Amino acid sequence: MTVNEPTEQPACPAPAARRNIRLVVAYHGAAYHGWQRQAEGIDTVQQRLEEALVRVVRHPVIVFGAGRTDAGVHALGQSANFYTTNFAIPLEGLRKATNARLPRDIAVLSAAEAPEAFHASRSAVGKTYRYRVCVAPTRPVERHRMVYHYPWHALDAARMRAAAVRLLGTHDFRGFASSLDPRENSVRTIFACDVAETGDEIHVTVQGSGFLYNMVRNLVGTLLEVGRGHWPAERIDRVLASRDRADAGPTAPPDGLYMVCVHYGPDALAVAPPP
Repeated sequence: MTVNEPTEQPACPAPAARRNIRLVVAYHGAAYHGWQRQAEGIDTVQQRLEEALVRVVRHPVIVFGAGRTDAGVHALGQSANFYTTNFAIPLEGLRKATNARLPRDIAVLSAAEAPEAFHASRSAVGKTYRYRVCVAPTRPVERHRMVYHYPWHALDAARMRAAAVRLLGTHDFRGFASSLDPRENSVRTIFACDVAETGDEIHVTVQGSGFLYNMVRNLVGTLLEVGRGHWPAERIDRVLASRDRADAGPTAPPDGLYMVCVHYGPDALAVAPPP
């Protein structure tokens, strides 16, 4: 059976006749053209996950992801969900069987029953991302495409922290978004933005209500300009006020970016007990 072949089971069954299953997925994004399924012949995480699940539940599925990570971006806790009419397979069996059919750089960490209305993206109330910058003088080959190697300038983490604090709160983040982002509403809330030194790496971890296209990578690029002494911490205020992408720093490469986790309210994942 190929992934496109229909079976006797309907792809879109009535709500009462299906399970909604939430997955937490980790992946090394270097080999993929992002999360979202694309044209035939373009390798993506969603495509690989759907192909594996079809072989497990034995009917066509569509996997909904919480975030469409770009090419080269990684995930420690991407959230996804799909509907299935297969009631026979237990959750842990589904997780193990799916992992056995996935490439080694993708793994399903957990599988859980979710309410019928749960949607990995629309039900989310926030996301956390982490960006890893390696400041070692020699490129770390064992972390190739897992960190952004930045040997050109010494970085002052304290200066970066002073700038990161200015991102907290609700602001119009248009100046930190890609010009390709079509969304009219660019107001988002940043709950936390931490800069930590870990060995020869600097980690920028940001938690927010949502993020515009390339927003995290542009935030990091701006913090790096502050960290190397090119701009003061107050540069953040200028970008927020002007809403001009040209006022922010360069877009940091995808290699160092990780989706850490997706946040939901308590009701979003609550499953009613059987009658």
